[in-house]
Amino acid sequence: MADTFMKNRILQIHLASWRYFAALTLPPLGVAMQSPDAIMNITLWGLFLIVHYYCWRMWLDERLFRLINSEQDLSAFDDGMAVLWPVKKRHRPLEQRREGASQLFHRALWATGALWANLLIVLIASA
Repeated sequence: MADTFMKNRILQIHLASWRYFAALTLPPLGVAMQSPDAIMNITLWGLFLIVHYYCWRMWLDERLFRLINSEQDLSAFDDGMAVLWPVKKRHRPLEQRREGASQLFHRALWATGALWANLLIVLIASA
């Protein structure tokens, strides 16, 4: 049980980094607001929105894992989630939940990297 709690806590700490991902979108946002190139703007804005979607999901998962850590019965948690999200009412093991949250974190990392790579392309192209 202590091992499970530690894994959940470590994942929760990593999910809390959504704030840094959100902060890293501010310089590309500033360039997107100033850039006259519409094609590059669409790409920057699209990646900006994708990263912020991942930030929202990480924020949500961080809080849900905090709740999971305090709850012994995952079926009660699943029933509570089914009230808001009735489409996916299935009971999943904790390991599968951690795997999904880990994938979410890595997708946010890649999307932020793509946003910054795109920012560099915009800056080089406009120079």
